[in-house]
Amino acid sequence: MKKKMNTHRVVTFLTREELEFLDKLEKDIMFSTGRFISRSQILQDMAELLSTTHMSAAGIKSNEELRQRMLDEIARMKQKQEPNT
Repeated sequence: MKKKMNTHRVVTFLTREELEFLDKLEKDIMFSTGRFISRSQILQDMAELLSTTHMSAAGIKSNEELRQRMLDEIARMKQKQEPNT
C-alpha cells in the first residue's frame, strides 16, 4: 500500500521567462516520451531534489545569497556524482 502524502497548495508568482522555462521542460518531456509532467510537478521535484542536500538557509540576508547557496549545493551534489578522475 502506498503511503498517502500530505500536500499543501503554494501560490507563487513567476516571471514570463521562468514560466516559459517550465513550459519548455513540460513540452520537452511530453514530446520526447509521450508522458505528461505538469509544471507543478516539476517545481515539486526541484524542491525535493534541493531538500536532499540538507542545505541550511541560516544567515541568508538576500535572494542573491540564497541563489548562491543553492548553486553551491547543486555543484556539491554534482561533484559527488562524478566519478573520480
